[in-house]
Amino acid sequence: MATRANIVVKEGKRKLWFYKHNDGYPEGTLPLLEPLMKRLEEGSLRNNLSQFSGWLILAGHDEFVYDGTYQDSNMYAWKCGAIEPTTSQHEDVEYLYTIDLDKKSLKVKSV
Repeated sequence: MATRANIVVKEGKRKLWFYKHNDGYPEGTLPLLEPLMKRLEEGSLRNNLSQFSGWLILAGHDEFVYDGTYQDSNMYAWKCGAIEPTTSQHEDVEYLYTIDLDKKSLKVKSV
């Protein structure tokens, strides 16, 4: 069974939510998030909600091995990547990752 997770990116009072359909446990998600956090801390990624979230989606795309075809039976073909925008926290997640751009921090919570 897939381990699902939400990732919320915060800048001040504004938030953007993302959904990770599988490999949402820390061993599967932190290797995706930690390089982005390092770049944020170093200043090579801005602490801007929209721009940082774009990099998050690109990182999720890179996690998938996409062969260039769209087939209904292959989830990896109809999803743009491992991380997709969503409207709020999902009820079926096991982990919540919170990225605070102002504090340049990443927190993991089991839900």
